[in-house]
Amino acid sequence: MDPVNSTNKDDASVQARARRRRNDQSSRDYTCGCGKSYLSYPALYTHLKYCNLYMGRQKHQGSPPQGTTQPNNMNPKANRGRPKRLDENDLKEGKSDDERSISINEPDETIEQVLLFLDSIGNFRSGTKYEKEEEKQLYLLNSFPKDYFISNQDYQSIYNNIKDITNERVKNPDQDPLMKEEIDKDKNIKKTQISKILAYFLVAIGPLLNEDAYKEIATFIVLFSIALNETGYQALQNYEQEQYQQGDTDKKTQSLVKQDQNMNAAYCEEQNGEHILLITNEFILSFLPQNFPKLGNIEKTFRIFGSPDEKLKNAVYVTQHLSYWLYAMKFTNSRLALYTDDDQ
Repeated sequence: MDPVNSTNKDDASVQARARRRRNDQSSRDYTCGCGKSYLSYPALYTHLKYCNLYMGRQKHQGSPPQGTTQPNNMNPKANRGRPKRLDENDLKEGKSDDERSISINEPDETIEQVLLFLDSIGNFRSGTKYEKEEEKQLYLLNSFPKDYFISNQDYQSIYNNIKDITNERVKNPDQDPLMKEEIDKDKNIKKTQISKILAYFLVAIGPLLNEDAYKEIATFIVLFSIALNETGYQALQNYEQEQYQQGDTDKKTQSLVKQDQNMNAAYCEEQNGEHILLITNEFILSFLPQNFPKLGNIEKTFRIFGSPDEKLKNAVYVTQHLSYWLYAMKFTNSRLALYTDDDQ
């Protein structure tokens, strides 16, 4: 996805571009002794740092485990020292893997990276630790911002999926519902519909947030689903047309948007996450600035998101981390590098 160039400098302050795909030709030559492999040294370093900082030094005992390797042909000078420390700005920036990486392969770690970014804004972590699945379900459903939206059709599918997922976890707390999700073996991603994917994200992060933050994140996710339903099919057709014109496929349109698909069905109910990131630029540059003000006084209470430029930038960073989580969960084979004008 190429960056979107806007004639309005304020709008141009948030842009997005495509990241490497899971099946990138680049080999994963950077391997931790625990078995995890990465495309670059910064990504491997971040994995080691995460295990040391956030797992109480129990997983790797503060040093790379035996068997940790990296390419033999690396520039010796590049091996000196360690990558630049991941400070607050590092957590926000979507730099390439060759510069620094905060995209880690484990889903739980990508959730933690979202929390670390939110830490850079304010105190949004939950002070309550929910031990039982029933407690998590009660919190997720009772605190869901249903009253923020004019129509229940805007959020109902995601809300119902949260209920279904948590019901399954209450009934079988030792069995993850994700294990039942069917895999597309050709593309190596799950076939899960987008509405359910977004519900899984809220189930994962919601109990870790205080109520106000959870409501904001849930609102952001609902708005993302609305944008996908409104523009997803057109974005998919445009993408396929570009692929055909560039000679990347010998099939004309309809190979991605099949003739037998129900084009009248909501995009998030019909599609899996393979192309979920196609609308990212339009979502941030156009959809959010137009739709946050429609929340009226509710938007004024938000501390993370909103229509002002700085809060739109927060949407950029959260979208970045969301794309890492989607990738780690194998809901998509693409990631995003999101950046601001300050990064150029």
